[in-house]
Amino acid sequence: MSSDPTRRRFLLGGGTVAALALAGCVGDDTNSGDNSTDNTDETMDNSSMEDDDDSMEDEGSMDDGTMESVTMTVRIENVAPTDFYPSDASTGGQIWITPGAYAVHTGTNPIYTEGESATIGLEALAEAGPPTGFEGEPGLVDELTEMANMGMDNEMEGDDSMDDDSTDDDSMDGSMEESAVLHAGAYTPENTVADPNDPMGSVPGAPPIAPGGAFEFEIEAEPGQRLSFASMFVPSNDLFFSPSPEGIALWPADGEPVAGDVTDAIGLYDAGTEPNGEPGFDPDQAPAQNSPDQGDDEGGVVRPLREVADGFEYPAVEDAIQVTVAPQ
Repeated sequence: MSSDPTRRRFLLGGGTVAALALAGCVGDDTNSGDNSTDNTDETMDNSSMEDDDDSMEDEGSMDDGTMESVTMTVRIENVAPTDFYPSDASTGGQIWITPGAYAVHTGTNPIYTEGESATIGLEALAEAGPPTGFEGEPGLVDELTEMANMGMDNEMEGDDSMDDDSTDDDSMDGSMEESAVLHAGAYTPENTVADPNDPMGSVPGAPPIAPGGAFEFEIEAEPGQRLSFASMFVPSNDLFFSPSPEGIALWPADGEPVAGDVTDAIGLYDAGTEPNGEPGFDPDQAPAQNSPDQGDDEGGVVRPLREVADGFEYPAVEDAIQVTVAPQ
């Protein structure tokens, strides 16, 4: 098995500030988004009850007895075997899943577009793990938060395109609209709730999770909204887990909040930023690399790993990761 310092060090590849940012700053984005949503919902509920008793009936937000928004617990668990790769691989034969960034959105998955180049933030996550990005560059969580802020600015300026998307039944029937990020954040080492194969046995605190480990975090969702996220697949040069281009449907506009296993919506993707080497044995891949951006530039595009004929062995998605959603 690889040494524990190796497991913790590779996430710091973007500079020593990466871990500090991951544990601190990114959490503020998530909390501020959740709090603002809660406060807005409460204000709207109070005003509608006091000023117009019929307003909620007209909108139908309470027709089926459900709340206008619901808190959901998202669990991302590493279900891979502890010996998928040989014991002399850089991970000791294990598959690891890193902390990541997420977005609640309407329309398509805002993290990537198949057939297009990865963003700077996605490249950093796929090559080295941190959702906070390489030192001096925006991370994926920054990019998603900026999308959310742009949406809020448009709404304040009277642009109702986001409202149309979030309430359109087409957003749940496969006819996807352009993505609109509603709020974004990161699940960090502090969100680790289990990691029995952590060499140090210290949970929370391990940057990536080993087999048996899990991240848990909370989101707020309303009808018509979706969830997307990204975590690095370790060991690899630039692979990441993420939902399909449609994202994870959280709450069909004409149904109930989704509950249970949503792993069938998850895929394993190649970011197209660095050529693939043999998992666990290429010196240019995490966790063996000496610098986060080590390795040749591939100049490719994002695509499902199943379309990449690199000749190496990888697990089926459902044999490596399990994602569940639980409304509260």
